[in-house]
Amino acid sequence: MLAILIERAKQDGQILGLVPHLVDGGISILQYADDTIIIMEHNFEQAKNMKLLLTMFEQLSGLKINFHKSELFCFGAAKGVQQDYMNIIGCNVGEAPFTYLGIPLHYKRISNKKNGKLLRIDLKGS
Repeated sequence: MLAILIERAKQDGQILGLVPHLVDGGISILQYADDTIIIMEHNFEQAKNMKLLLTMFEQLSGLKINFHKSELFCFGAAKGVQQDYMNIIGCNVGEAPFTYLGIPLHYKRISNKKNGKLLRIDLKGS
């Protein structure tokens, strides 16, 4: 249901997805089971719209988002105003690298010392 709400907000221009030149409409949400990553450009109005969407999701679904367990990651120019984003979204700032589905994610190269392979995931935007 959250993905549907976010997609409709994207269609209405309330939020914008990242890399729209690579993926139609851009990427705004990655979900698997109970793991969710929301991706946004550095834009306070869009962040306020996303917080409203998350609050609406809670009301519509009856589920509760654990903002105290959630983390905010800011990159680039957004890093300088991450306190403002913390105030809008209501969660603490996390540190990179972080894991998603057991895989470490970072904006730089991460070496897997266990088998010597290299994992590279480039995060763009906020």
